[in-house]
Amino acid sequence: MDGALVQELWDENPDAILAVAPDDAVLYWNRAAQEIFGYTSAEACGRKLADLVIPANRLAEERAIHQEVLRRNLAVYETVRRRKDGSLVHVSVSSKALKEADGRLRLILSTQKDVTHLKVLRDSKLVEAKFRDLLESTPDAIVMVNVTGRIVLVNSQAERVFGYERNELIGIPVEVLLPARFREAHNQHRSNFFDSPRARTMGAGLELYGVRKNGEEFPVEISLSPLATEEGTMVMSAVRDISDRKKADQKFRALLESAPDAMVIVGRDGKITLVNSQVERLFGYERAELLGQPVELLVPTRFRDNHPAHRSHFFSAPRPRAMGEGLQLFGLRKDGSEFPVEISLSPIHTEDGLFVAGAIRDATERRRYEHALHQANRLKSEFLANMSHELRTPLNGIIGFSEFLIDEKPGPLNTKQKEYLTDVLNSGRHLLQLINDVLDLSKVESGKMELHPTTFAAELAIDEVCSVLFPLVKDKRITIRREVTAEARTVTLDRRKFVQVLYNLLSNGVKFNDEGGEIRILADFDAPGSFRLRVRDTGIGIDNADFPKLFVEFQQLDSGATRRFGGTGLGLALTKKIIEFQGGRIDVESQLNVGTMFTVHLPVASPAEEDLAEPEAVV
Repeated sequence: MDGALVQELWDENPDAILAVAPDDAVLYWNRAAQEIFGYTSAEACGRKLADLVIPANRLAEERAIHQEVLRRNLAVYETVRRRKDGSLVHVSVSSKALKEADGRLRLILSTQKDVTHLKVLRDSKLVEAKFRDLLESTPDAIVMVNVTGRIVLVNSQAERVFGYERNELIGIPVEVLLPARFREAHNQHRSNFFDSPRARTMGAGLELYGVRKNGEEFPVEISLSPLATEEGTMVMSAVRDISDRKKADQKFRALLESAPDAMVIVGRDGKITLVNSQVERLFGYERAELLGQPVELLVPTRFRDNHPAHRSHFFSAPRPRAMGEGLQLFGLRKDGSEFPVEISLSPIHTEDGLFVAGAIRDATERRRYEHALHQANRLKSEFLANMSHELRTPLNGIIGFSEFLIDEKPGPLNTKQKEYLTDVLNSGRHLLQLINDVLDLSKVESGKMELHPTTFAAELAIDEVCSVLFPLVKDKRITIRREVTAEARTVTLDRRKFVQVLYNLLSNGVKFNDEGGEIRILADFDAPGSFRLRVRDTGIGIDNADFPKLFVEFQQLDSGATRRFGGTGLGLALTKKIIEFQGGRIDVESQLNVGTMFTVHLPVASPAEEDLAEPEAVV
């Protein structure tokens, strides 16, 4: 017979023909093998057969059959094989051992026929005879599948739930009853279940969905039960359509009776459909008195005429509204008393339409507290303003006369006199700075601080601060290095506050630095529109445990170093508030006995936000 014809016969054989070497490597793989298992000849040849098509739970069985082939030269059996896509097929296998003249194994020739459909029919006949009458009486949809995931039995409830006729389902993969997005992963889940079969009850914390013949998805609960039969293990699935229950859950999910706030559910018609016990307590009504009533019953009379329009507007463009969105809202109790409330609104979409859940909180105590706090802040601000005037006037006099005397304008001074006057001058200046810091802190807290962005030269502002601190720097022989990138040389910020922030950070670096230490000032842009200022020193550093106290008003770090260097505890707290007031932030990195670096991020203003004053002139 012609060799080409022989090859054609092998290729056109309807059964898979495989030749496998003694080491399990595939030597030959015909066209039918490709159609059954999904691998081309090029993909299969040279690879281990076990790696290609034998499921992990069938390896021991395959080894035993291999030994039988070696012993008897022939084996005929049915088994399960794995396709390239992970799905399983039933095959009928005939394997023959071809040996050399000396008895050594040359190869194993195998034909494998896809008998999946025949196996389904066999399985279906078996389970129909055993379980059909019993399963027809159950209220749930029952779907039974064999090890390859093919449906072998359904009851009439399954036909009703999924919309298929029985004969349409028998023999098809069970994945057809799942939404398409879950099908690929389900192959592996099913394989894992058959590897370790165990009963799984309904409602095991999973969000599961089925899909009907018409493509409609619906939520389900599924229980799984493995069944041992003469034809192998099968799985019975009891499927329950929970659409109605899900619908109810969606409507009332947010209305937990244990919620700390009063909860009111309102429909599009403005009628109250559900309340919790906190509503009864807060408004003084019985639950039955509120259900079906317009929600305006809980609104003071003077607001009722306008409230339906507000309600309609919310339903036309529903969005969650958090509590305390700057609205002054009031509720009305059954006894006619009004009280301030905070209300958050949440739209709830259900199959019955749109509902709104309102969480209502009595704000009486909070409003009372806010009023008292406002009064206290007002009195504090007035006190500080008055005190600053009363203190600044004599302080300026003391400072002015001290400077006048130190300059020896009235006459010469001896060394002791100069020393005493210098102490008086330094103390006066320190007290004046403390007063200014307290006032600035008060302005930030009361929201009275103002921003005045101007375009200025950052280098000149840095030089200005360094000049002010030069006497302290010189005394401690500290080296200050400045680095300003080209794009950061001109910035648009509030110049006064920039100088104040830099002064506080730089003076902090000088104060806590050792003699002969170093401070580096770096200014650049770390992102478009984001100015970055870094001040790094080689000082004593900060312990990690002290970081939470670093930016707290009047808090000094509780260490020997802090007591040694003194301070009021206002500088860094004020610095942080000034930075945050401008929409920026401050970060700190530090290591004990190594040094500290403060990093300030400030959003630069656009030219339109500048003051009307001319930009700073560079002289």
